[in-house]
Amino acid sequence: MLITNKSGCRPCGGIRFFFFLFVFLLSGAANAVSLAQLNDLAAGGAPQLALALLDQQQPSWQEDADSWIRWERRRIQLLATGNDWRSLRDRTAGLPADIPEKLSRWFATWHARALVELGDGAAARRILRNLLWQGGESNEIMDWRRLVIQSYRADGLADDAYAAMLRYRQDYGQGGAEDALLSAQVLLAQGRAADALEAMHGLTQIEAGPLRLLAQLRSDPEQAKTILQQARSLLEKKDLSRLIYQQAAAVAAEAAREAADPAAQAIALEQVFSHLRQLPLDRELFKLNVDSLWDAYLTYAQNVGNREQLLIGDDAAWLAKAKEVGRRQPILVRSIYVLLSLQAGSIISRQQAQAALLVDLAQQEGGLELLHQLYLNSSRYPETSSLPEGVRRVLIDPAIAAGDLSLAARLMDGLDEPSPGVDRVIWRLRQARLQLLDGEAAKAVSILEEMIAQSAALSRAELDRLIQVVFDLQTVGEHELAYQLFASLQVQLKDVQLKRELWYWMADARLAQDRPMDAAALYLRSAMVPQPIAQDPWGQTARYQAARALAKAGLLADARTLYERLLSATEDPGRRAVLRRELQELLLVSKP
Repeated sequence: MLITNKSGCRPCGGIRFFFFLFVFLLSGAANAVSLAQLNDLAAGGAPQLALALLDQQQPSWQEDADSWIRWERRRIQLLATGNDWRSLRDRTAGLPADIPEKLSRWFATWHARALVELGDGAAARRILRNLLWQGGESNEIMDWRRLVIQSYRADGLADDAYAAMLRYRQDYGQGGAEDALLSAQVLLAQGRAADALEAMHGLTQIEAGPLRLLAQLRSDPEQAKTILQQARSLLEKKDLSRLIYQQAAAVAAEAAREAADPAAQAIALEQVFSHLRQLPLDRELFKLNVDSLWDAYLTYAQNVGNREQLLIGDDAAWLAKAKEVGRRQPILVRSIYVLLSLQAGSIISRQQAQAALLVDLAQQEGGLELLHQLYLNSSRYPETSSLPEGVRRVLIDPAIAAGDLSLAARLMDGLDEPSPGVDRVIWRLRQARLQLLDGEAAKAVSILEEMIAQSAALSRAELDRLIQVVFDLQTVGEHELAYQLFASLQVQLKDVQLKRELWYWMADARLAQDRPMDAAALYLRSAMVPQPIAQDPWGQTARYQAARALAKAGLLADARTLYERLLSATEDPGRRAVLRRELQELLLVSKP
């Protein structure tokens, strides 16, 4: 029996994906994954998992060049589908030297396309000139010529793009749908909306929908209300690609602005900005900025306030209106929150409205991205430090998750007290780590010194976290700062085992500073606690490191003594072999 949903469609997409993922994870069959299975994973919404499994499965170029090529082609396609153009650019930048010529051209073409998508048209053209000079098959040359046009558009060179398009048409004629869409984009960027409409005449592909509406709007702004409705209808279509959805929303926003409909404009702009970093808009076609969304919120709220005779400063009346419309008009609720957060009569009302707006937006699909755009890309908040405290706290975790540690550090700077429900010690150590990774070592050290001064009240788990952040100082080469902090903490502690560890880490810092004698003394101090002759595993490791430091310092006799004592104290064959080798090397060094 075939199972269908109410609309009669097979529920194959999501169910097929989760069934495959369930079976795959149960089997643990990473070694058995196929390209077809990778396709299912990517199509089902897990492209990163597909790429991770590809990394495990793909053979090296030297092992199996043919298989490497098949898997590498799929990698490039996965990266392109996920709009991960930076990774694609980097991946296609370095290739095996003996790769076949045709395949080399294929990778170079993708490299140029990634540069275009990243807005570096000039770099893309350098690659494309080389490709065109060397020559290729006719379909390749056509692709390169199209990319040249797109590279000019990426650089904002509308006239150059138009000239390149005219030369392309002279050589290849009007072309098919792909060429017609590219021509329309070039013409729209030049302000020739009527010509763009003509270029798309007869196209039925859904990809032409947003561009056609945009051309109609710019040809006849008086039709803005009609075009707004048509754009909304397009947005309601099922299985619309993200690119078409994003373009249709941008058209709806422009049409709503022309129709003086701030509510519709705010809705459309929310749709655009809630996915903007994942899928950037064509900057030559759409001149949108997030300040337009702030303005649309405010205009809509003010229009409603004028109609309802709500006065600025009567915060309770505005809040009552927001409560009244509730879920029926979410865009009005958010608009009222925006107005109050900026213009309420009291600071408390502004803070409450700000908090309500944050909660409301964070609950929306793409809401965190929308918050990022509203507060970090708006002229209303030119500096991170000017953001409301609640906004900064909400945006910290998304910034960390996105790998933007510099932004996270700026957002967290000065927020010395934790968010509700967060342990203060963990918060401050997190703050220190972010400052350190952002290159602000002095700020990080200041926080760590504060934590060390309070170390008597810290749990062992908190002390371990503190030590880990000090390790980070060593990772970035700040060995003297790390040494001083370890030394300060050493004075505060009573736990003998932890003091042993700190002497060891202090020795590591001195060794990294090329001070091997100081390092050797600290390693030995770590080894000789609690008993001077202790030969426990920690003590043996510390003595071994001390011997190596002594050898580096030229104190070969002392190094030899330590190695011999370690040799007599251990029965492990592997360790004994290592110690004998070290002794042999000392013997060779000491010979005249």
